Amino acid sequence: MKRVLTVAISPCPNDTFIWGAIALGYLRTPFAWEFRYEDIQTLNELAQTGEIDILKLSFFQYALLPRGLYRLLPVGAAMGYGVGPLLVARAPIPYDKLGDISIGIPGKHTTAYSLLRFFAPHAQHLVEMRYDALLPAVANNQIQAAVIIHESRFTYPSYGLVCLQDLGAYWTGQTGYPIPLGGIGIKRGVPRRPMVRLLRRSLHAAWKARVPLLSDYVAHHAQEMAPEVQLAHIRLYVNRYTYRLGPLGWKAIRYYIRWVRSWNRIQ
Repeated sequence: MKRVLTVAISPCPNDTFIWGAIALGYLRTPFAWEFRYEDIQTLNELAQTGEIDILKLSFFQYALLPRGLYRLLPVGAAMGYGVGPLLVARAPIPYDKLGDISIGIPGKHTTAYSLLRFFAPHAQHLVEMRYDALLPAVANNQIQAAVIIHESRFTYPSYGLVCLQDLGAYWTGQTGYPIPLGGIGIKRGVPRRPMVRLLRRSLHAAWKARVPLLSDYVAHHAQEMAPEVQLAHIRLYVNRYTYRLGPLGWKAIRYYIRWVRSWNRIQ
C-alpha cells in the first residue's frame, strides 16, 4: 500500500501549475496524495500545527516556527525581483500619514505583513483579511489602503486604485536581494530527495505543456478567472528560483530569516 502524503498549497495559479502533474495523476509516484487548497494565512496557521506533511508557507512564518518542524525544499518557491506585494489605495497618501490610516493585510503570519513593517514601521492600524477580500474593501472604503498579493497585483487598477509602494522593490533596493515570499516546507520523516525530484519533474512537465487538463485544473482553483491574468501570474511567480533556489536564493532566505528573528525579538 502506498504511503499517503498530505499536501496543502494555495489555489493560486503558480502553486497549482507547479503541482498539477502530481495532483492530476500524470506522474507515476510511490505515494498517494491528499490535497488541500487554502489561503496563505490558513497555510501559515497549519504550519504551526505540524499536521501537514508538505505545505506552502510564507518565509516569514517559517522563520518563526520551532527549528526542525519543517525543512525547506530547494524547489517550488515564490521568489524573485519584481514579485513582491504592493501597497495600494484609492489615492496617493504621504508616507508620514501611513500611521494614521487603516491598512488591510493578508494576515500577520505572511511575508507581506513583514514587508509592510520593513517599509513603514509606523503603520499601526492593521486589519487582517483574506487576500482576495482586500481590493473590494479598499474600493468600498472599508479600509483606506491594503497590502495585496498574488493575482491582485494585476487587477488592482480595475478597482480604481493606485500603487503607493512596491514593497518587494523597496526590499530589493535596501538589501540587494530578491524577495523570498514563500516556499515548500516538508516534515521530517518525509523523504526529501524524492520530493525534490518529483516536484522538478512536475514543473518541467508543466513548462513543456505535457500535462492534460492542467489549464482546467489551474482555472478551477484560481480566484481570478481571466485566463490572461492566470498566465501573467504564472509567468511572474514561476521562475528560475522556483525550479532551483541556487546560492543566491538560499542567501536571500538566510538574510531575510535573520532580519525577521532580530525584528521579532524587539517587538
